[in-house]
Amino acid sequence: MDAATLLRIIWIHTAPGTIIHSDEWAAYQCIARDIPHLQHQTVNHSVEFVNSTTGVHTQNIESYWNRVKKRFKTMKGVHSHQLPSYLDEFMWRERYGTTSEQAFDSILVDISLQYVV
Repeated sequence: MDAATLLRIIWIHTAPGTIIHSDEWAAYQCIARDIPHLQHQTVNHSVEFVNSTTGVHTQNIESYWNRVKKRFKTMKGVHSHQLPSYLDEFMWRERYGTTSEQAFDSILVDISLQYVV
């Protein structure tokens, strides 16, 4: 992905006042300049994993993405056109039910709240 594509995605999917934490990959360097409604804070991974001055780190998203990749590996991969759907399911299961029984119970609770009889 190049910087122009990344900036377009960030512009579309962020609200004014959003704070973005990233490493110092070259494509991220123009975020603060080109998207003025955002705050951009960085950590230099060649020096430290947590910015000692600001506390900025990327450990949460890196850990989350590792869990996603692990899940996709157990599925023997996913087709790129299905990636958004599988990510949605992964995030939903993380929040509402990691087992099939928990997921099913959560769906029933959500349905009962939406369609009160």
